[in-house]
Amino acid sequence: MRPFSIRYMRLFLVAAMLCLCLPAGKLLAKPADRQVIVLFISGFSFTDLAKLKNYPHVDKWISKSAIGAMTIRPAGARNEENAYLLLGSGGQAVYTEASGTAYHAMERMESGETAAERMQRYRGDPVRLSEETLLFPGIYRLQVENENKPFTARIGLLGNMLSANGMIAAVFGNSDAEGKKHRHAALFAMDERGIIPAGDLSSRTYLADPSFPGGHRTDYAYLLERMTQERRSGVLVAEVSDLARLYQAQSQMDSGHFQRQYNQVLTDLDQFLGNLLQTRKANQMVIVTSALVNEAAVKEKSLLTPLLLWQEGGAGTWLQSATTRQAGVISGLDLLPTLLHWLAVPLPQGLLGHPLTSSPRQAGNIEALLTHVQEIDRVYENRSPIMYTYVMLQIIILVAAALFWLWKKDERGKAAEKLRRGIRLSLLSMLFYPLLFLLEPLLSWSVPPPVILGVIIMFALGGALIVESWRLPRMLMLVAGMTIGAVLIDGFTGAEAMQRSYLGYDPVIGARFYGLGNEYEGVVVGATILFVSALYQLRKPVGSVFCMTAAVMLFGLVLVYMGAPSLGANAGGFLAATVGFGVAGFRLQEWRVGKKGLLLITGGLLAGVGALIIINLSSSQPLTHVGRVANDMVQGNWDEVMKIVERKLEMNWRLIRISGWSKVFAVSLVVIGLLSLRTDRYLRNLSGEYPYLVKGFTGLIAGSLAGLLLNDSGIVTAATSIIFFVVPALSAAIGEPLDREYSTNDTV
Repeated sequence: MRPFSIRYMRLFLVAAMLCLCLPAGKLLAKPADRQVIVLFISGFSFTDLAKLKNYPHVDKWISKSAIGAMTIRPAGARNEENAYLLLGSGGQAVYTEASGTAYHAMERMESGETAAERMQRYRGDPVRLSEETLLFPGIYRLQVENENKPFTARIGLLGNMLSANGMIAAVFGNSDAEGKKHRHAALFAMDERGIIPAGDLSSRTYLADPSFPGGHRTDYAYLLERMTQERRSGVLVAEVSDLARLYQAQSQMDSGHFQRQYNQVLTDLDQFLGNLLQTRKANQMVIVTSALVNEAAVKEKSLLTPLLLWQEGGAGTWLQSATTRQAGVISGLDLLPTLLHWLAVPLPQGLLGHPLTSSPRQAGNIEALLTHVQEIDRVYENRSPIMYTYVMLQIIILVAAALFWLWKKDERGKAAEKLRRGIRLSLLSMLFYPLLFLLEPLLSWSVPPPVILGVIIMFALGGALIVESWRLPRMLMLVAGMTIGAVLIDGFTGAEAMQRSYLGYDPVIGARFYGLGNEYEGVVVGATILFVSALYQLRKPVGSVFCMTAAVMLFGLVLVYMGAPSLGANAGGFLAATVGFGVAGFRLQEWRVGKKGLLLITGGLLAGVGALIIINLSSSQPLTHVGRVANDMVQGNWDEVMKIVERKLEMNWRLIRISGWSKVFAVSLVVIGLLSLRTDRYLRNLSGEYPYLVKGFTGLIAGSLAGLLLNDSGIVTAATSIIFFVVPALSAAIGEPLDREYSTNDTV
């Protein structure tokens, strides 16, 4: 080999070694070089999106986005400040007016001092600043205000994570109006020291325009220029408020002028989004959303905010997350983990949300999502009047039936018998309502609440007419069996009906998104115990082994459904059912409870807690809310566990004070007291005719009380389960004399 060839080979090897020693980022862009642009359009709602999508630039780009409806449930009032804190901290935090807002470091505050001077006075040491540093001087006041709360506020978490990983946070734009500074987006991007490294909150971000509310409008060209110039990895936030200011002034504006201004606002947004997306690079994620919808949308009960997301390889789908498990519905808690995941920043421990993913069930159909959101809005709008009427109807029926039993039970005559039958039919219809409320969403109709209630009441009374002449155990077994069967079938197939039921849960409220809701938790406990009790009444003693086997199998199936993270995911219901089923099983098998029985039931409850911990922590799915509690218990985070307990106790006490369900439960207890404690002690007499039904009622009481104590909405569970005791007992009490002829030896 010639000498020059050896020399060139040596040079090649040296160059190769140098390349291998260079940082990887010099050769290939790392995920950490990525950037997220978040555009917060203040007051943006799905009504606005439905109109904006028809503008040329948005029309071009929207089919390339992933889209979802975001629900935000802050700890305090539903306002922008609390929403931004939730979005930026990934958890609960409460804003106070005394905390103020954000400023440029050298900007003069109302007191005359600069923001930097205020921060230094409160910190006690100098703040390292650059010309573009933004400060939130009220950060320490805000942190103090969030101490000793039933949640752990992690204010500034996004800014902390970016800073710790060498990334930038920058905020551009403001919501200043009428001489008052509103820089809410700073709450989203700042760190725990109240510092945002870069951005512009000044008047340079808008143009003077006397025709617009507030006398100015956003300078989109300047915002685009500043964000394009910022090439550092991290999160760039733009807050634009023309739409919100316009809606705030709507009541004072001529309708024609409002519409012209509205069209101009959407035209400006369309042009800006088109330019922003046209210049988007492969390493950039762009998110368009809002922290709060406008006042008009609030009046229309349309509270979900749109979220559109553009990223490489993730377009044309509905968004979803493990937080909601609903295609197209996401939580505000998911925004922070989504940003960090895209930036390849390790997710901190204790986050409640999960990174957004694409739903495999939907493919970029914006019209379908708008229709889906309209359905969610319709349920949310109608839920309050329908549930209020339903609860009041139950109270009226129970009170009327109790009064009739007290004063008219022995009266005979045509009028009395008609009244007796009408009240009894009304009572029996109450057993059908949970089933009908679960089936109603399958109609996929859009009618006013009175029509919905009218149809449900009609079918409930129709069901009562069909079964009124049946023997009590057979009737109860049928109704309870159909109810528990429908809930389990729906639950094992995705809970589509429960997600849309007025007696289910609501993504707008955001208290629960999947699994078994608290209303149907009580229904499941009550209907299961009633079904098994009726079975025992019909088959005991000739089918004792059959009854016990059937009871164990059904109780086990229900417990599996309630406890499984991928199904019911309802820890409180699982534990309440464990208590109720245990007591009912002891009584139906005619075992003495005594001290040993109590120890066994207590042991079963503790075993249930242990099973929940094991099931949730061993699940391959992301941790549910139950799983996070179990994880905290295993890791010894007892402060967090106690805060969760405190939060749930506060919620339950609040519902007891204000909810109509507490009145249903109270009336039910009064009725049970009357049936048990009056001189004739009706329940004792009933136990002579239907001993196993009455034994089952004991389990219902135990399950209701356990549900009351073990749930954050325990009063709801208690009220919906105890109905399966009070309705059959009161119905039998005011029944026809013929009812007395049925013997305890009735068989199927």
